[in-house]
Amino acid sequence: MAQTAKATGRTTAPPAGIITSGSGTGDNRAKLFIFGIAFLRILFGLVFLTNGLAKVGLDFPVLPGFLIDFDGAKNILANNVRDHPVGIYTDFIENVVIEHFTPFGVALTLTELFIGITLLTGAFASVGALVGALSTLHINFSTLDGYHSGPWAWEEATLWGPLIMLALIGAGRYWGLDLWAGRKLPGPLRRWPLTG
Repeated sequence: MAQTAKATGRTTAPPAGIITSGSGTGDNRAKLFIFGIAFLRILFGLVFLTNGLAKVGLDFPVLPGFLIDFDGAKNILANNVRDHPVGIYTDFIENVVIEHFTPFGVALTLTELFIGITLLTGAFASVGALVGALSTLHINFSTLDGYHSGPWAWEEATLWGPLIMLALIGAGRYWGLDLWAGRKLPGPLRRWPLTG
C-alpha cells in the first residue's frame, strides 16, 4: 500500500517490482519491506545511541562488554593505527587525536548520540545514516594494517554498507518522523538528505 506524501509527491511504498497485483502477496511483501527498513534503521539507531551513552558513563547491564566507552574508543583507535601504512594518518591520530583525546572523544560521543537519535526517531535519518557511514568508514580505514586488514577488512562493510543504503532510500520515511516532516516543513527542507 502506497502512502503518498502530498507535499512532496513522494511515496513511502517500496520500489516497483516489490508489489505485485492480484495475488495479495505483494501487499504483504510491501509491509515486510517497510517493516524491514524501519527495523534496520531502529537497530542501527540503538547501536549508536547506546555506544554514545556508554561514553558519557551510562551502564547497560544487559549489554556487558558490547559497548565502547570513552577510554575504550581511545584505546581501540590507538591500537588500530599502530601499524597503519599511511604515515601521515598515523602521525595525526597518534600526535593530535590520541594526545588530545578529550575534545575528539566529546565530538565522537556527540556524533554517536546524534546518529542514534536521528536513526531511532527517523528524524533527518538520511543525514544521520550518512554521518554513521562516514564514521564507520573511518573505522574501516583505521584498520588497514597487516593484522586488521587481513581477516577483518570486510567486517566494517557490514556497518557502512547498510547505512549508505538507509541514507539513499530515505529510511526515515518508513515509520519515522521524516514522513511527517516531509509534509510539514518548508519546500527547501523537504529534500534529500534532510527528510529523505
